Amino acid sequence: MSRIEGVDNLIKKLNNLGGNSVAVVEKSIQQSTSLVLRDAKKNAPVNKKSGGGTLRQSIQAETYVSSEGVQGKVFTNCEYAPYVEYGTGQRGSASPSPPKSPESIKYNTDWAGMKAQPYLYPALSENKEAIKEKLCGDLRAAIRKKGG
Repeated sequence: MSRIEGVDNLIKKLNNLGGNSVAVVEKSIQQSTSLVLRDAKKNAPVNKKSGGGTLRQSIQAETYVSSEGVQGKVFTNCEYAPYVEYGTGQRGSASPSPPKSPESIKYNTDWAGMKAQPYLYPALSENKEAIKEKLCGDLRAAIRKKGG
């Protein structure tokens, strides 16, 4: 989970002016999550020989409010998704590029395996700055609207 510096001050200012910061942040994160979803689907490899697309179609997004704040997440429930993202075998474990594979993925080093084809990590990475700017811009707009 990432935190954006300065957002807490904007949220306090909006709340002090009588605005609904949770609603503003939720809408902004929902729109930002849609950007990441779009790019993750665009980046996901498709096996055209077999008429694939299952991985791409399984990518979903959701936004929710919890005690920790507003969170957005882009995910897939496709069982082979981690192997595509992180690779397998010797090629997977030797992959120097981000993302670093989680401990839950075990690599068999007795076969070459499949090279990593990241699609989720790049989708988030490429949109990080746009998400920060959008969230701060949306909060500032709400503050101006309340006369701040």
